[in-house]
Amino acid sequence: MREVRSLLVACCIMLLSTGVTAAQDPAPEPTPASLVPTEHGSARDTMASFLEAFYKDPADLKAAAACLDLSRISKEAREVKGREVAAELKEILDRTAYVRLDEIPDEPVGDPYVFLRVPEGEVVIAPMATGEWLFTAESVFSVDRLRKSVEDRAVVAGVKELDRAVSTGAWLRSVMPTSLRIEVFVLELWQWLGMLLTIFLGTVAGRAFVALTTALVRGYLRRRETEIDRDAALRAVRPLGMLVMLMVWGLGILWLGLPVGVFNLYYRALKVVAVVVAGVSAYRFIDVLSDVLGRRAERTDSEYDNMLVPLVCRSLKVFVAAIALLIVAQALGTDLTALVASLGIGGLALALAAQDTVSNFFGSLMIILDRPFKVGDWVVVGDVEGTVEEVGFRSTRIRTFYNSLITLPNSNLIKASVDNLGDRRFRRWSTRLGLAYNTPPEKIDAFCEGIRELVRRHPYTRKDYFHIYFNEFGADSLEIMVYVFFETPDWATELRERHRLGVDIIRFGADLGIEFAFPTQTLYMRREEWEAPESAGEGYPEASLRLEVEARKRVDAMLKRTVAGTVPPPVEFEHPPEQDGGDGGE
Repeated sequence: MREVRSLLVACCIMLLSTGVTAAQDPAPEPTPASLVPTEHGSARDTMASFLEAFYKDPADLKAAAACLDLSRISKEAREVKGREVAAELKEILDRTAYVRLDEIPDEPVGDPYVFLRVPEGEVVIAPMATGEWLFTAESVFSVDRLRKSVEDRAVVAGVKELDRAVSTGAWLRSVMPTSLRIEVFVLELWQWLGMLLTIFLGTVAGRAFVALTTALVRGYLRRRETEIDRDAALRAVRPLGMLVMLMVWGLGILWLGLPVGVFNLYYRALKVVAVVVAGVSAYRFIDVLSDVLGRRAERTDSEYDNMLVPLVCRSLKVFVAAIALLIVAQALGTDLTALVASLGIGGLALALAAQDTVSNFFGSLMIILDRPFKVGDWVVVGDVEGTVEEVGFRSTRIRTFYNSLITLPNSNLIKASVDNLGDRRFRRWSTRLGLAYNTPPEKIDAFCEGIRELVRRHPYTRKDYFHIYFNEFGADSLEIMVYVFFETPDWATELRERHRLGVDIIRFGADLGIEFAFPTQTLYMRREEWEAPESAGEGYPEASLRLEVEARKRVDAMLKRTVAGTVPPPVEFEHPPEQDGGDGGE
């Protein structure tokens, strides 16, 4: 989740910086008069278009709603709420004064036209930044209070009253008894009752949907033995019930004729919650997808599927989080066009905040493409050694052999030298066996040849390249070099087969009567009279010469027997008599 948090922080910084940039930007230039619709070219044109819409087609008041500044109402609700507000505004005009169009200014540029301004609100037509003249947003938000202030008045003379309600909320209000039209904390009593009924119906619909969907999913999983985790699938279905509940609530408030301010706040809150719930549901469906793909990847021969599946699923989660964040920003009133356009400070902030994330993302792509290692490989990266446990969107996790978890950024892995010990075909074992110094040469030869035969017969050893020889006279043993290679898929198998070969060598040595040496020292002590070096006789060099001649004769005899095919016995030398050691010529 670090990748998601990093992206969210970067987007939040960008949103904040965009707000600063938008505050500093100058107001947009007005649209040329030739591009402004003629029906909204002046205050008189807007009022005339608004009134004509009710007599042309009262059932379709799109033209009347187009005369209102609905920029502060959610786009999804403007069509329904715009018709309702237009009908209430027409009722206010009919009960306030007769509209004389010739008294309304007809200039395309000028001051706002004030039709009504009282403590309860105002009805004003003003020029917008686009050059159009519309009923202001303040007028739209004042409609409910103004309607209540004039609802007891009669329609002014000369005005034709609408013969039927143009919205469900207006019709419900007209049929409600007076006792239910009492205002209780902003809303009327019947509206509170309608909201409670809507909440109840939404809750019932949501739970019914969850129960039905859960039963269908369980039946599907029961009929077919699929790869889908049952618990994960059921967890993914449950948030859909809440979405159904929110949809019922959203439809319900459209029929209650709520005041514009309350409706706007309620609708935006409902939309934000719906986006969050949809994001949670998408996250859980991605988990189900990840589980299915992961099980299929385990059945393939390629280990890179095990790295690709988590990376793809994490990328999908980041994408879902980004889309949800943008929709929430739009629901809260942020202009996405300005967000994209103001990439000055915002783009710089995003680049600075997300540079590590982007670098690590491309690092993960390079790992997938270059394939320096895969999940389960034994690697050495710098001073880090262990088994690759997970390749993520931002980092790679390596489990060391002392069971700690080290996280390495993927951008560092591109620059570092990676020693992949798990990608070896052959795994070397080089060791030395110490034999006691009293081991006869024929046993050494037989022991070495026996180990060679064990290597040839072992199922996991390399047969074309190995070395087993007497190699060195050690300080306390005769050392046999064992240099072999194991052809195993992983370290665990290597350890198992190394154990088998080692135990076979020990058994063979025991059968052959080989004694393995251990560090020992033998100290020989002899007591003799000390004489000064000057008193040594001349017999010592002559005795030494006799020993050399005898040694050469023994070696020549041994070589002749070796050529003849016999195993030579060990060379034994007779020590010179004590008088030959240098007694001074006695």
